[in-house]
Amino acid sequence: MKSMLQSPNIAPALTRLKNALGNRADGSVWMLDGGVASARGTYATRDLLLVPAEQALVIAVPLPLPSHAKRISALPFAIEDRIADRIDRVHLALGASPIGGEWLAAAVDPAVMAQWVAAAEMAGLADAAIMPDALALPLPEAGRWNVHRIGARILVRRPDGTGFAGLQPLFLPIWTAAGKPPCDEVELPAMTALPLDLRQGMFARPRQGLSATGRRVALVAAAGLLAHGAIATADTIALRSIADKRGAELTAQLNLSAPGRFTGTDPHEAAAVAAELLPAGGTAPPGALLPLLNRASTALAPFGGAVTIRAMSFDEAGRSLRLDCDLADPGAAGGIVDALRQAGLSGRFAGDSLIVTGGGA
Repeated sequence: MKSMLQSPNIAPALTRLKNALGNRADGSVWMLDGGVASARGTYATRDLLLVPAEQALVIAVPLPLPSHAKRISALPFAIEDRIADRIDRVHLALGASPIGGEWLAAAVDPAVMAQWVAAAEMAGLADAAIMPDALALPLPEAGRWNVHRIGARILVRRPDGTGFAGLQPLFLPIWTAAGKPPCDEVELPAMTALPLDLRQGMFARPRQGLSATGRRVALVAAAGLLAHGAIATADTIALRSIADKRGAELTAQLNLSAPGRFTGTDPHEAAAVAAELLPAGGTAPPGALLPLLNRASTALAPFGGAVTIRAMSFDEAGRSLRLDCDLADPGAAGGIVDALRQAGLSGRFAGDSLIVTGGGA
């Protein structure tokens, strides 16, 4: 059994499972341009679609509440005075963790959000996270802005974690109104963080990735299933080996007893030929053990949890089967005898032994 569990057929399967379930950064980053998603050649913890930040309002909100559910419930009241539209006409999303003590939140037109989800599905990214592209920039130092140019657009990330984007003519008045903070021009990082996913509420992703704990549980469960399969395979191989050995013994004995009568190798055919050679009639026909054992086993099957067979012997002359057994419930003895009687057999207990005969069948 040890060699089976360590065989080269199982170890690679465990390795593949570990790689598949492990905590890996295996997502690609895509950017929506003109309604079409294009790959950027950078990576994230999962597939990520970056959408124009001009169409999403990202703000920092103080939500000193103990649970995510309570923060979600309080979010509409915390931002309703900071958006121009009615709160029930916008799609809201909340960041995964606070930045500088406050939580990132975003408000998006539901119709625009639906277009982004549809674009993701068209690109084969139905399970991708969706995030305003400005949030892909790294956080700047306090008092500074990080900026990145994409054609005529300028992406901006601010120290509080929020971000926005706009064409250069619009950027200049916003920058001036903010006190002209120093700006550092940066590149989009090769590994993009995910501070906020717009796929929440009615736009939630169709399936969620496993958490680190979930991955560990899944890996342990999968390893257990593989080990169980290996044990079952080992048991099957052992039984098959015993059957092959018994078949070879039967074939050899048949060739010795009746040379030339059987020339094949199939143990089933050998058994049929041997049955034809057995004498009929008599008080104790050879081969009575197996039919008796089969009928007794069927009758005793419902008592599998109450009786344990320690040893078995067969009296050919008396056509009786002796089963040395242990009863978990002594009161089950009467039921066992009745079950044997219903199967057309006679049964009685002699101490710890159950004596079974063919009865009147």
